Amino acid sequence: MRIGVIADTHIPDKYHKLSSRIIEAFSGVDLILHCGDIIEMKILDQLKEIAPVEAVAGNHDLERNLDLPRKKVLDLNGYRIGMIHGDELNGLYVNKTQLKEWLYQVLVEPFINEKGLDIIVFGHYHQPLLESFRVEFYPENQPFKKLKKDVLVFNPGMPIRNRHLSSVGFIELGRDEICIDLKVFTYPRNR
Repeated sequence: MRIGVIADTHIPDKYHKLSSRIIEAFSGVDLILHCGDIIEMKILDQLKEIAPVEAVAGNHDLERNLDLPRKKVLDLNGYRIGMIHGDELNGLYVNKTQLKEWLYQVLVEPFINEKGLDIIVFGHYHQPLLESFRVEFYPENQPFKKLKKDVLVFNPGMPIRNRHLSSVGFIELGRDEICIDLKVFTYPRNR
């Protein structure tokens, strides 16, 4: 199963539309995950023309009352994937510069009562990032049960970071392996 991962499209606030190169990059994926700051639901509709879409709300989506959850867990191809935007810790806003220092608390702890996860995808950071954590999960309704797992934490970057760089991510869920990669689009520079 091949999954496209995108976050922080900020359309139309910062950009007018999704780049045709991004749409082309997602051609052939089985599913697209949008990790928040969508701004307008029409972006999800545009992505749904390529593949089914799962999405969570980012901080800018809350301002617009988009009807999306703040986090979700997906069971896909025998793997469990958590989705979150990554902009709050205990109800307090976390800005992008603080996020790297608080990755575990902001991204992993909200899922600590799940039945274990293999991957957490997130947005908000606007830069590609891949980390791993050893996590002890304490599944709800299962007292005294503890599940230890290694969890990958992945941010695909921003699809239009500036005029020189944009990126989207991909997760390949194989039978016995997970492959995560990044597609970076560069733009001609005047020198």
